[in-house]
Amino acid sequence: MVDKETKQRNANIGIRRLLRVLMALSLLGVLVSGYLLISANREYAAGDESYEQLRLDMKLDSAVNVSPTLAEASGSSDEGAVKFIDFEQLQQVNPDVTAWITAEEDVIDYPVVQGTDNEYYLTHLFTRAPNKLGSLFVDYRTPGDFTARNTIIYGHNMKDGSMFSSLTKYKDQDYYEAHPEMTLYTPDGAYRIEFFAGIVADGDYEFIRYQFTDDEDFMAYAQTLREESTFQAEVDITATDRIVALCTCSYEFNNARYALFGKLVPIK
Repeated sequence: MVDKETKQRNANIGIRRLLRVLMALSLLGVLVSGYLLISANREYAAGDESYEQLRLDMKLDSAVNVSPTLAEASGSSDEGAVKFIDFEQLQQVNPDVTAWITAEEDVIDYPVVQGTDNEYYLTHLFTRAPNKLGSLFVDYRTPGDFTARNTIIYGHNMKDGSMFSSLTKYKDQDYYEAHPEMTLYTPDGAYRIEFFAGIVADGDYEFIRYQFTDDEDFMAYAQTLREESTFQAEVDITATDRIVALCTCSYEFNNARYALFGKLVPIK
């Protein structure tokens, strides 16, 4: 018969073993978390480096030395008025390219692609290399040439400030007033995107419209966007305008989205 002292000793041994197992599991958890964090940071860094190299390889920082022919091809009647994007060379890297979008201070400076669905480019760079940064991409259900009344461009909200993370700053009126527009370059010409509204919405529902029954329907939609906007803008919208919606994740609630809307104005 086991005495009380032996039972207590066995119990203590069991507790020590359990503690050692728990400590080992905790240490393993820390090591795994650290490895995942380092791997993620390396992946993001690789994605950022890929896009930076693309910027260096594919476009000029200034159109000052661009010939009149190239300036005209960029959609400008004034030499040096816009940057020149070499879409022919971009198409050799990825034929899915549709545009290039830039913002002030280079917070956004990326090519835009269009795939056959809205999933592939969530996890693939412009070079088609697998990467969590993904790409900026046009909704596959709308024309990639921006001829639709509303063209939707999606992009990730990255913690390092890359991709479309700066869009959520438009929740602040002061930020909008400091950055009221971006520039969109396409093979057919360059455009200013003049922002007129930005909204927080539920990503569980399809909240961005890209089809309209008539002019009245389109104008009513634009007015609704203004009423729900996080900032106020004095940008006129007419029935003949084409608009662009830039969409990314937001964090007000589960699966929240922020969408920024602007009209396309040809740069002449």
